[in-house]
Amino acid sequence: MAEILADHPRFIIRRLRLAHCSRGPQRCKICAELTTRRICLLDIAPPRPGEVQRPVIEVESNGQRMWREYEIVRSFVDEDEARQYALEHGIVDVRLESGEEDA
Repeated sequence: MAEILADHPRFIIRRLRLAHCSRGPQRCKICAELTTRRICLLDIAPPRPGEVQRPVIEVESNGQRMWREYEIVRSFVDEDEARQYALEHGIVDVRLESGEEDA
């Protein structure tokens, strides 16, 4: 995994719709009713990849799209807080638009 992420940062910031369970909004009525989206700091190189059940997210690195496991490290109150955190910690992969990613 290290060689895949050699040119990609470990942490990214995304706006996600948080899920209630692992079945997700397509199969769980409660998850489908959750419409709140949160801005989250994600670790896309968590420890023990493939050994623990985690959600995945599509990221792009060097023009190549790939699916990465992730863990939510923290969430932010608003876009300003997320941008400030990214600036202070050198996080360059920040997407705050309301995409379709789900946790």
